[in-house]
Amino acid sequence: MRYDWGMSSPVETAVDTYIRVWGERDPARRAALIEACFGQQTRSELRVISAIDAQRTTFRFRGVVERKDGTSPESFDAGEVDANGRISVLLTFAGQLGDPEFETAKI
Repeated sequence: MRYDWGMSSPVETAVDTYIRVWGERDPARRAALIEACFGQQTRSELRVISAIDAQRTTFRFRGVVERKDGTSPESFDAGEVDANGRISVLLTFAGQLGDPEFETAKI
């Protein structure tokens, strides 16, 4: 959405800044962009709670996102790295993995 006078809306500005974070290589400028587009309540840290299991180019691990509001949702991440050692695929599953005692869905 653009305002009539050609200025970006606050939403457009925040999203544009967030997108610029991913392409910024300078750590200080990236930190400034993160500071500009995220509110204090959205800040969180990922703590790895399992071994990082890696085989050839694939990896997986479990983590907990520690949020400022005190909640700590668990996640499971899996991915693949390319020939340069950079993550090329990343899948994140929010929430705990299912209990193996529960019946699986019938397909």
